[in-house]
Amino acid sequence: MLRRTYHNLTSHFNVYWNGMDNMRQGIKEYKASLKDNYSLVLPVYNYGDKASGVKMAQYADIAIKKASKAINKHSMPFNRKEYVRWIDDCYMLIGKAHFYKQDYPMARRTFEFVIKTYNYNDIKYEAMLWVARSNNQIGDFNKAESMLDMLLGKMNKGEASQKFETEINLEYAQLQILKKNYESAIPYLTRALELNPPSKMRTRCKFILGQIYQLNGEIDEASRYFLEVLKKASDYEMEFNAKINIAECYNAKSGDREFIIKKLTKMLKDDKNTEYQDQIYFALANIEMKDADTAAAIDLYKKSVSASVKNNYQKAISSLSLADIYFESRKYLQAQLYYDSTLQFLPKDYANYKELSQRTSTLTDLVKNLQVIYRQDSLQALAGMSEDKRNKVIDKIIADLAEAERKKQMDEQKRVANQSLFGQNTGQEQQAIGSKEGRWYFYNPTIMASGFSTFRRKWGQRKLEDNWFLTDKTVAAFSEEQPAGEDTTGASTDTTKNGKKGLAKSKNPKERAYYLPDIPVTKEKIQASNDMIIEAYYQAGFIFVEGLGDYSNSIETFEKLLDRFPDNKYKMQSAYELCMLYKHLQNDPKSDFFKNQILTLYPQSDYAKLLVNPDYYKEINSRQSEAARLYNDTYKAFTNQQYYMVINNGDIARTRFKTDSVLMPKFDYLRALEIGKIEIVDSLVVAMNKIITDYPKSKVRPLAENVLAFLGPKKNSSGVTIGKDSSSVAPVATELYKFDPNAVHFYILIVNDNLVDVEALKVKLSDYNSKYHDLENLMVNSLVLDEGRQMITVNNFDNSSKALTYILGIRDSKYIFTKLQNAGEYYDFVISVENYPVFYRNKDITQYLRFFEKYYPIQK
Repeated sequence: MLRRTYHNLTSHFNVYWNGMDNMRQGIKEYKASLKDNYSLVLPVYNYGDKASGVKMAQYADIAIKKASKAINKHSMPFNRKEYVRWIDDCYMLIGKAHFYKQDYPMARRTFEFVIKTYNYNDIKYEAMLWVARSNNQIGDFNKAESMLDMLLGKMNKGEASQKFETEINLEYAQLQILKKNYESAIPYLTRALELNPPSKMRTRCKFILGQIYQLNGEIDEASRYFLEVLKKASDYEMEFNAKINIAECYNAKSGDREFIIKKLTKMLKDDKNTEYQDQIYFALANIEMKDADTAAAIDLYKKSVSASVKNNYQKAISSLSLADIYFESRKYLQAQLYYDSTLQFLPKDYANYKELSQRTSTLTDLVKNLQVIYRQDSLQALAGMSEDKRNKVIDKIIADLAEAERKKQMDEQKRVANQSLFGQNTGQEQQAIGSKEGRWYFYNPTIMASGFSTFRRKWGQRKLEDNWFLTDKTVAAFSEEQPAGEDTTGASTDTTKNGKKGLAKSKNPKERAYYLPDIPVTKEKIQASNDMIIEAYYQAGFIFVEGLGDYSNSIETFEKLLDRFPDNKYKMQSAYELCMLYKHLQNDPKSDFFKNQILTLYPQSDYAKLLVNPDYYKEINSRQSEAARLYNDTYKAFTNQQYYMVINNGDIARTRFKTDSVLMPKFDYLRALEIGKIEIVDSLVVAMNKIITDYPKSKVRPLAENVLAFLGPKKNSSGVTIGKDSSSVAPVATELYKFDPNAVHFYILIVNDNLVDVEALKVKLSDYNSKYHDLENLMVNSLVLDEGRQMITVNNFDNSSKALTYILGIRDSKYIFTKLQNAGEYYDFVISVENYPVFYRNKDITQYLRFFEKYYPIQK
């Protein structure tokens, strides 16, 4: 008995209490750092993002250590029963620590162990609730619901305490919200409110109910709940968003428009709402949309985008609203710009992210082609002017550019002066303006380092160039402009093929020589310009109809192509497309006109045959099926190392199908590989180069390039290099590296060892690992990558998910990265153990980063 008392006392006060106290402190700081996204229906419980879990780890790991120590030193199990009362609590503490670290699978296993091991103890009911909680966060909703049903059943039978009813209903509501079955969450939230939960949770539930009713269009009920939130809101952000949502419940028929607008306008002027102005403008814009005033809504949405400083989600939603308006109005250039901005800030788990990404990509392709037409037409217009008039136009462009820069500089100076005068700048804004001594931002290295760190956290590592904020820079560029004011040597001379002195292109957009070389003043240049216009019209015509379903613009584009260039290389194809487009619009006279044109001018073409014989494609498909059967036989022969059969089948395919089959590149690639096995290497190099030349857009081209890169430059018996030098053939990253999410991974940090104390940095990394990843036994090593660069590795991570959690957390560490900001370029990424030796041998950082960005999306 005395021994049991000793272990009860020491396990509780010496170990468990310390771990629990540390955990409470961690949870307090953890919850204080959490931010809700009020643009979405709030979850009942907000557990933050992966970065939050990483920050919580320093407290959770200590709790796990303490609880584990208590179990190891003080547990007294006899006949499958524990006689020290704090041991089961220690296991629960371990489970909760894993839960708040967001290691939900480990948390679930721990709670399931408690249920199984302590089934004689009421603690199993608490563990059941936490198992359901863990399953909810994992996304295993069926198991979560099953566990909640079981716990509710035991409570109804009187086996489990009634105190669990509130949390059971809240967890049911959480489950439905995470599944986006918002309406199904209403009865559980309502029942939870009847059970009188703590004040903060009560207010949160009312806010969620208001959001759900608002989504369902039940405006009166939504307004009622939001008004109740205003009476009890514990923090200003929730109060503010309740006011915004009340405004958005505006109904055009209710007649309270002026009152709501007046209220929102008043909120705009309130200093407390400075960082929320984007949401206020958004709410005002939505009111204008409800009243069908699109022009006013556009202006307000733009103000919302401009006012968004911290709330990236709001910036994305405001940009998306603008993009949708412009898209519906068929103003594709503006739509593309705002869709592109949307994708910069929209989380990848957004409901229709893939569709938005596809639409953006389509619009980007369209805008590229339209801008080619605009640019080449503008250049040709300049070419048609006299030299004096041309120079005047260019001088006007330069003068406008200088004026725009001057105005921008004056506006910035005025803004800074006003903020200083009225004391409206926040701490960060004061830093951006300068120090207390009035030094300019760029003369203060401390402030610059802070600004650079903030920039990287928001935008990532971006190349210093125009339009850096756009995913695809080409859509916004009229020409390849350099930043104004760049130090250049001005215009210089260059020698043309004819030996005449010509003006070289300047890098300074404030000089004529920046523009003049692009102007097509010779027949050859005009023809090249026309070819670019023809290609752009043709591609744009297809994008309009196939990518956007815009038949009228597609017809207009193809007809412009035929009107401007009657004998262009796409005349037949354009006529066929017009025939089909008019047929779709049931304009038979127009459709027949283009049909007769094809039959008259191109009677032997596939297009003519298809117009005459609707089954023509079936006959073509029959040939393709024959080619597919032959290819399957050829591939089997290839895997069986039947070299001569592969070569023979390749020859048969070339004779029978020529270039009609899409499989010809594959036939030729397999044939080339087998030639390399039975002939000299020179033959393989020649065959691979022929594939690259014959099939420049085929999927086998990267494979052929990889073969050539592996072989390196080859020379024949005369010492002449065969084909391309391997340095010009960059292997494709997706072929060179293999993605295996379950493989062991390393974290890599590459730094300039001339500017960075590598040993000191390794110590910092070890400190960081001890603080946030103490239980993972991570090791820090370094080795030379190449001259001037060292590669620091942190290993090992069991899989890609754990490695990504690590990189997400460490990138937010000022302790690690503050000094690196001023120490030249550095790179960090994660890499699998299989890809590590490939990267070290290849040493191409840019190439691996392309692979990394594709397969390792980092999301908070």
